[in-house]
Amino acid sequence: MSISSSFSQPLLIYDDKCSSCAKFARTAANLSRGWIRIAGHYYSQEAIDSKKMIFPPDYDATKMFWLINRKGAYGARLGLIQVVKEIALGIFKSRFNAQHKNNKDYNKNSSSSSSSNEMAENCRYNDKESCMSTKNTLSRIFNMMKNSDKIKF
Repeated sequence: MSISSSFSQPLLIYDDKCSSCAKFARTAANLSRGWIRIAGHYYSQEAIDSKKMIFPPDYDATKMFWLINRKGAYGARLGLIQVVKEIALGIFKSRFNAQHKNNKDYNKNSSSSSSSNEMAENCRYNDKESCMSTKNTLSRIFNMMKNSDKIKF
């Protein structure tokens, strides 16, 4: 199985030690009506396996969130653009599927775009600054806008 076919439905990998990051991921998944799958960097086996498949062994993928789709892996700023595109695609697909469900000729064996969006929303309060703090959230947003990366396949 090729890497591209593994991500025919996009995967958003986020920092699951950060509550604002988890809220961002959950919002993206909900807005896309389940089209975007989500997985945390640290506690999701799917994310761990996907990162091993895509990134070189010495690459630290945890420094930003990633949106992985058929075309490649997009991190931070470039990932945000892809998230918006995938949300729009998810809305379109859900409307298209809803129209087919109302049609008598609808094939009940067609694939559904829902996913189980399991997340571990863990926050390390023993850190010097809480992940819930406004200062930390603003710092993460600034770093996201400053950083970006792309891996094509």
